[in-house]
Amino acid sequence: MKTVLVEGPYFEDLKLDEFLEPAPSATITDGYAAIQHMLIGGRLRLPLDRHLSEMVTGSDNALVDPSLAFGVAVGQTTYGTQHVMGNLFYRGVVLKKPVYIGDTLSTTTKVVALRQNKPKPGRTTSGMAVLEIKVRNQRDEEILHFWRCPMIPCRDNDVVTGHADDLSKISSNLSQESLQQAVPEKWDLGLFHKKIKGEHFDDIEEGTHFKVKARDTITTAPELVRMTLNLAMTHTDADASSHGKRLVYGGHTISMAAAQMVRAIPNVVTHLGWRHCDHVAPVFENDILRSEIVVEKKTPLKSGGGLLDLTIRVFAERGENAPEPGKDIQVLDWGLIVLMA
Repeated sequence: MKTVLVEGPYFEDLKLDEFLEPAPSATITDGYAAIQHMLIGGRLRLPLDRHLSEMVTGSDNALVDPSLAFGVAVGQTTYGTQHVMGNLFYRGVVLKKPVYIGDTLSTTTKVVALRQNKPKPGRTTSGMAVLEIKVRNQRDEEILHFWRCPMIPCRDNDVVTGHADDLSKISSNLSQESLQQAVPEKWDLGLFHKKIKGEHFDDIEEGTHFKVKARDTITTAPELVRMTLNLAMTHTDADASSHGKRLVYGGHTISMAAAQMVRAIPNVVTHLGWRHCDHVAPVFENDILRSEIVVEKKTPLKSGGGLLDLTIRVFAERGENAPEPGKDIQVLDWGLIVLMA
């Protein structure tokens, strides 16, 4: 009999310019949307209101919450990061095309930079891998093109790979042109403005600092991991975590932050891009998260409405039994660009 150990690669197994094993394509159904809403509680209007979505977007299918589309896309990239210790950052995220219920997402993942970390006594040898990710729909339209940087352990704690790429070349700059091109041309933002009462783009002031009082506790974290096809063992097996406790998938934290942002700015139409997204500390199940949002910049659109540049900072409170107990531990620094009517 032949015995095969099924596991993903370690850092020294990765090679520059290789494409990692592709995940199954995933059709985003109403079931996906319902589970995402149950776990996260997102409040964007178009994904929740099919009739409003049809009137504004012109599509027969409801808009998919962009956090769900991104979560599935990242989950599809995790063949190469099954041993991941944590994801450090995302760069260059632009939602080039909206995703609707019934769309099928397919993702390719390429290794474009590798850097071994300096060894430290008593710590697992590891390295950082920059992955270039492209996501297309069933019409072969590019939905997303971005980079993420996971930290992955080495199989051999004494290995010297020689990988020393400069990761700073992965720029967080997004051109205003790329963002404006991502605004769906056929959407009727004027109708959204007319139908929905409350503050819209013209009513929001630059420099406003929102502190959202309502906090939210991270629960059912492994369920979201499984739904998004995420293979990282640290999210489902405490023994596979460098913290001795299951690590919450970064997309879970990001989605919670997006939901809390809409409490502060209820009439956001959709997300368009991320200037940066840095996981500055780990998140664990049962952490209680709160968010602060700063309106950094407003960019009007000729067709009406405009883009808001937001900085979202998320803070965690965790109890004495947690690996890193404390209050107001910053866990996320996110530069999000949203569309408003």
